Amino acid sequence: MKSLEERAEEIRNDPKKLKRVFTITWIAAYSMLILGAIIIIWVLLMDKFQ
Repeated sequence: MKSLEERAEEIRNDPKKLKRVFTITWIAAYSMLILGAIIIIWVLLMDKFQ
């Protein structure tokens, strides 16, 4: 079983794995941003109609 440090080193040395990790991280962060904006708009609209 590899340690986290060994896995991080392996990812840093492999461009394909690095690209995959970057893409997954970027998609997760962007999805959270969009979800947060939707929740804020929804809460403001619900407050306006009550």
